[in-house]
Amino acid sequence: MKQILTWLIIAICVSTANGQSPLIIPPALSGTTFNLTVQSGTHTFFPGYSTPTYGVNGAFLGPTLIINQGDSVHLNVTNSLPVTTTMHWHGLHVPAMADGGPEQIISPGTTWQPVIKMMNNAGTYWYHPHGEGKTDLQVSKGIAGMIIVKDPVEAALTLPRTYGVDDFPVIVQTKAFDVLRQIAIATEDDTLLMVNGTLDPYLDAPAQVVRLRLLAGSSMRSYMFGFSGNLPFKLIANDGGLLDTSTTLTRIRLSPGERAEVLLDLTGKTGQTIYLRNFGSELPAGIYGSAVAGTGAAVIPFYNLNHLNGSDFDVMKLNVVAPTASPVTSIPAALA
Repeated sequence: MKQILTWLIIAICVSTANGQSPLIIPPALSGTTFNLTVQSGTHTFFPGYSTPTYGVNGAFLGPTLIINQGDSVHLNVTNSLPVTTTMHWHGLHVPAMADGGPEQIISPGTTWQPVIKMMNNAGTYWYHPHGEGKTDLQVSKGIAGMIIVKDPVEAALTLPRTYGVDDFPVIVQTKAFDVLRQIAIATEDDTLLMVNGTLDPYLDAPAQVVRLRLLAGSSMRSYMFGFSGNLPFKLIANDGGLLDTSTTLTRIRLSPGERAEVLLDLTGKTGQTIYLRNFGSELPAGIYGSAVAGTGAAVIPFYNLNHLNGSDFDVMKLNVVAPTASPVTSIPAALA
């Protein structure tokens, strides 16, 4: 009953929300020293309500860290929460003592200071807590951020790479809220979708080749991403960085924690509207997010009542606007 009531309240809130909101682009930090403060705050998901949240250097989510391959990087993580936390560098090649696992606890009021040498190739990675029994709650409440690694190989290619202009972070999450607009944990994870902490987002994308760095940031849900009208796109990178060659697709499936970089050619499409969509109806049975949870349905309460499961729905609206002064208009076939 509690779950059903939660969904009903969310449906009412969504239906009375004041339209779409511009996609929040997290601020970017670059260099070799990063000061990251894990803190509490509030975020307005629903008009008239302030929801308690966690964040890094802000109330919700964290800044994007832009790091060059080969650099020695100092990471100063200060815990300003009243509870313990950790910080894991998801996908980075680091020594165990710097990995931020459950045993590397950051107590309230203390600072953890790992130093790593960036050994990864250019690609999209992310950071989040990895504490014992706390990962889901703390990530759901907002402690997560993207990491972009750059290297000479990627720099030599003609690719969109101006952050927030033609190169966009797209952190896709699903969450639930209780009657007090508090963020719920994984068992009630999948009722409301947001991108970069933005409900019902839109992005003004220039009429040229744009780069979307997709991160499946939900606790359990997998996604089958594609675009309205089956618009083709180019996959150029996955969890390990750039591919050998760009690959034309109309769908890409991502599970929790996975990343993909895709290029969408919007040249000549000024004034058009395109939607990034999730094609949940195409997910195979047994994957969380499909119409049929398989054997897991017995232990997932009300799975079949979740309106997102097995559904096709919009993730983000793209309004195609005028191109920039120096647009990228072609996509290289050969990459790394």
